[in-house]
Amino acid sequence: MIDVSCGQRKKRKLAPKAPNNQSGSSKVVLLNSSILLLEIPADNNISLPVWDAVRSMKVGVTWTVNPYSISVNLTPLTGKEADVTTSCKSTTSMAATSESSSLQPQIQNTSCVLLTLSQNSPTPPSITYQPIVNLVCPISVSLPLIITHSSRRKQTGILATKKLKSSSLVPIKHSGDLNLPSKKPRLMAFHTKISSDVVICDNFLLGTCGQGVRCNMHHTPYPFHWQLWSINIHHWVDPSPRVQVLLEKTYCCADRDVATLKDGEAFYTLDFNSMELDDQAKYNAVRRLTNTESVLRNPHFPSKWKIYWLDDFFFKEYSADLSALLLKKMSEKEPLCFFHIGARRYEVDFTTMTQTRVSTGFQREIRCRPSYRSPELMQPHLKTGIQFDSAHPDSCAAGANFSIDPLQDFDSWYPPVWLLEKVEDYRLVDVPAGTLAYQSIKDLFHQSLSESQMDVISIQQVQNLLHWDKYQRQKTHMQKRHTEGQGPLERHLFHGTTKEASEGICLNNFDPRMAGPNGQDYGFGSYFATKAFTSHSYTDAMNSDEPGYMFLAKVLVGSVCLGKHHYRRPPDSKGHVYDTCVDKMQSPEMFVVFDSCQCYPYYLIKYKNLPAEINLHG
Repeated sequence: MIDVSCGQRKKRKLAPKAPNNQSGSSKVVLLNSSILLLEIPADNNISLPVWDAVRSMKVGVTWTVNPYSISVNLTPLTGKEADVTTSCKSTTSMAATSESSSLQPQIQNTSCVLLTLSQNSPTPPSITYQPIVNLVCPISVSLPLIITHSSRRKQTGILATKKLKSSSLVPIKHSGDLNLPSKKPRLMAFHTKISSDVVICDNFLLGTCGQGVRCNMHHTPYPFHWQLWSINIHHWVDPSPRVQVLLEKTYCCADRDVATLKDGEAFYTLDFNSMELDDQAKYNAVRRLTNTESVLRNPHFPSKWKIYWLDDFFFKEYSADLSALLLKKMSEKEPLCFFHIGARRYEVDFTTMTQTRVSTGFQREIRCRPSYRSPELMQPHLKTGIQFDSAHPDSCAAGANFSIDPLQDFDSWYPPVWLLEKVEDYRLVDVPAGTLAYQSIKDLFHQSLSESQMDVISIQQVQNLLHWDKYQRQKTHMQKRHTEGQGPLERHLFHGTTKEASEGICLNNFDPRMAGPNGQDYGFGSYFATKAFTSHSYTDAMNSDEPGYMFLAKVLVGSVCLGKHHYRRPPDSKGHVYDTCVDKMQSPEMFVVFDSCQCYPYYLIKYKNLPAEINLHG
């Protein structure tokens, strides 16, 4: 046991010897009115059992307060007391954080323990992030012991040790006078608790939590947070913010059962259903923290869940009403739920996560996953200080106005977001991430290819004077005979292609004469889809790790009719001239045009599948 006492005395005394008859004596330095520095001399005998506990941080920390002194006791833990995965009701442990590149359990030269007394903390102090060696973790921090004043005689504390460089030690004059530092230690804003039942603090996410480390909830960069339990240091470790986002995206995809984690040369398979790794030699637990589901506490990005049922190959989300019913029953801990679809009655078992058709006994798997919340969409309200890939004014083309939604109607001949020099007939312009133009196109793309499935790499604006002028003249001509009863004249539709073909389309526009094996079902023309998911099957990203290329095109659909495989132009029926063919008359999903003047490659989207492997050092 190490005992540190301080009281109202004329001279500050060194800490008394512990009962183990340790020969060395400790220097107790009062840095300021609330911080003590306990310095362990280099010649101290560190072979005693108590030091093994200090090095591994498996120590219980208690203190006793009386009107004239504070006694702090560090006692080795044994048995179940050393299990720091449990909630810290009476004892808390922390892993040592070192400035060196090694976490070897040895004390070199002088070790220091900082003890902080706080009068403004009504709740137990928090567990802080502890990084592992070589793991990218920009939010790691080592906190001093925080002692909270209350009426109880014994209180629980948290201990963190830090090996200080000799230049950073507080100099002590022989006369006993101190050179006190001018500033208090700066502590990081992020921290997590040992208990997994605690939620992420919504006030902190929204920038309104004033408790700091005294808050009894998690403080994390995002409203979701992933951690791995390290066997070596007995602590939860935190991947980098980029890895956090990749893990969250992968988990939010209902069709993903597992994720592959790469740690140096080692690979681990994370099972999302059990939250376990296949190899537990280094990490033996994984957890996901989240914020509350209350829209009152967080109206901007509360935690939301979706429930899916397995079709033949993919998971499909239940209808809105049925999803609300099932999620309500799950939150109420109901084991079963019954519902009807027409005359068919179904039973959902939440213990086995299966859906059973009562009349036949046929079962399907069901799955519950969170709804993904992208950092970009949370940016206006997320106040944790995390940096986003937003557009900087210097990154935009000079004079370009990307604050305009390019999917909205405009009166000018050329799109207001265009910026063409007179000497240029064609060019590709990068749309900066974070701008309204970028976000509008990205949102439309992700309506059918979610962010939990695909990553948008870039969006480029196609500025081709020749083909835009042709398109606009055709639009003016078609407007003269188009009526509102025929539906919208112009649509924004998707067209998937290869990298090589995309280069030709940017320069020469879509060419219906090039219709081939991928464009014959409804006629020999250029095909456009209402959903990015449909066009995705015609890109290189469909069955490979190669990037996919997809155009968001402007298409003059005009008057439509049902297409047939032998059509080479829209039919002329009873004097009525059709402009476009479709796959079905009610809510068509595919449009076929036979005149290149009716379409224009508005934007080129480059994207890729989420990586099969998530590098923990990425």
